[in-house]
Amino acid sequence: MQTETTSIWVDCGPGTLSAIQRWIDPTRLDAIVVSHQHPDHCAELPVFYNALKWYLGGKRMPVYAASGVFEVSAVHVPDLTDVFDWTVIDATSQVRIGDVDVSFDRTDHTVETLACRFDSDGRSIVYTSDTGPGWDPSGLAADADVLLGDATVLHDQVHDGLPHMSARQLAEAATRARVGELVLTHLAPGSDPAAFMQEATEHFGGPIGCASGGVVVVAGRHV
Repeated sequence: MQTETTSIWVDCGPGTLSAIQRWIDPTRLDAIVVSHQHPDHCAELPVFYNALKWYLGGKRMPVYAASGVFEVSAVHVPDLTDVFDWTVIDATSQVRIGDVDVSFDRTDHTVETLACRFDSDGRSIVYTSDTGPGWDPSGLAADADVLLGDATVLHDQVHDGLPHMSARQLAEAATRARVGELVLTHLAPGSDPAAFMQEATEHFGGPIGCASGGVVVVAGRHV
């Protein structure tokens, strides 16, 4: 997540360290925000630790992470705080990173997971991270420019206890929240993005995109 003056790495799943280097020297990041402890969201923290400690150097990197992320990462790197300036966050946390205000809400997932809202200069992006339908994104995402949300399955694949949302459920939440643009994320492997886009279009009237490598989303472009 970037503004003109601030760069934040949001979730550190496999492959993301390589991906962010298309946009920024990782030593120039202002902070890292990690939504929860599942490896598809935090597995590259130990990798980045090694890169900073042994090769790249630089300042101690601020990390704002949900409960459990430290313990999972420390299995691989016991001395995390040598490199990372670590803060545990929860749903009540309010963080200022550069020119970005970050707020959080706990989602409906199998471990403590925090959705994130990023506000800067009158523009806003909300990232749900992983969530089932027991949490409604429309509160945190109210009037946001962009909602990047969990759309793991199509609606006919929803079943009791699924800790993820369907494209329809996410689109309905986006409509309630009056967001400007919806971006579908976390599609199950092997999914057809066109089918997810079609389902979302039936329940949300604004612009809809599908997250993939290299896609850039600009908050406020619909205005």
